Amino acid sequence: MELLLDTRDRGASVRATSRSVDGQLDMTFDVRAEDLGTVRDIVQAYLCWWRVDGEIAYRLLTIVNELLTNVVQHTPADANGYRMANLLLQKVPDGVTAIVRDQDRRPPVHVTPGPLAEEGRGLMLVRALANDTSVSMTPAGKDVWVFVAAPDVPENI
Repeated sequence: MELLLDTRDRGASVRATSRSVDGQLDMTFDVRAEDLGTVRDIVQAYLCWWRVDGEIAYRLLTIVNELLTNVVQHTPADANGYRMANLLLQKVPDGVTAIVRDQDRRPPVHVTPGPLAEEGRGLMLVRALANDTSVSMTPAGKDVWVFVAAPDVPENI
């Protein structure tokens, strides 16, 4: 696992703790926009290690990136420009779930961006890629939960 978490050669500065047990990854980290690529690399490595289908992995990486981008854009930063986040991924028999937890008590807001707008499509993208989503408000902020289902396997006839 050292190779999955060693970011020294990438010039990244993600401050994180993580643990992985039986198809579950739990990461707590301080993140900046420039660190999102490192987090994506770690998530991608775990999905590959768990042998998650390529389509599910792509969809989940895009969703996690959008949700963490929302954390970076909408939660207050500390003095060093970091935002606290938690990511819990779990491989389940029929797909993969992800929960992104942040410290912002405001729920995500669905907007309809103009055709030339450069922002405002993240939540629409998450809803389009996930099979199910929900948001739970917590005393410390909110949890955004997503589920991406495994492709249907045709039955032998």
